[in-house]
Amino acid sequence: MAITNPELIEQYRHIHQTSRFGVSAHEFQAQIQACVVDLKPDIILEYGCGQSELYRTLETGPARFVRYDPSIPELAQLDIDRADLMINTDVLEHIPAEDLDAVLAHMRSFGDKVFFNIATRPARRTLPNGENAHCTIWPAERWLPLLQKHFPDTRLLIDKPGYECTFITWPSAPLERLIQDIDAFKRIARRDRRRLGSRIKRKWKKLFGQG
Repeated sequence: MAITNPELIEQYRHIHQTSRFGVSAHEFQAQIQACVVDLKPDIILEYGCGQSELYRTLETGPARFVRYDPSIPELAQLDIDRADLMINTDVLEHIPAEDLDAVLAHMRSFGDKVFFNIATRPARRTLPNGENAHCTIWPAERWLPLLQKHFPDTRLLIDKPGYECTFITWPSAPLERLIQDIDAFKRIARRDRRRLGSRIKRKWKKLFGQG
């Protein structure tokens, strides 16, 4: 079952109609680009995309990029039955705990390869009903078994307690190391973007044979 909670959808529909919201996926562009290189997908699904413009910045080659968000009318329907890579960033913490199994089962019906990033802290934003936008605030060790229930190969790559955690759902040691390196290099990026770029490029070429 997709995200079908009508009250929840209406809360987010109002937010999307009145403000800029759901645009954080670009923060993970380098990590997601590494997933694209690793998997070479034909169909990419950004599940719970909000107003993200990630699709404009990723280099996906001939792959089809599909966006889905039930609270944005023009993105509320899916016309695919599979995806070779799914992107799910800053989504699950917005889903009530009792609905998570249904949402993850819906995702699993499209494929078994997902890049997850989940916030583990309260949101700065409140819903129109006054509730915090992050309704399911769990640590990484609680998310992992739930994700593994639906995606058995899920592995935790990055855990920043009280902030966020990152998972992928397929085994790829080179990709895991690269994603961890990209995250570690973020501190360098603020001081020396050229150095960051060259280090990532060398690592990328070594692991995937692409410059």
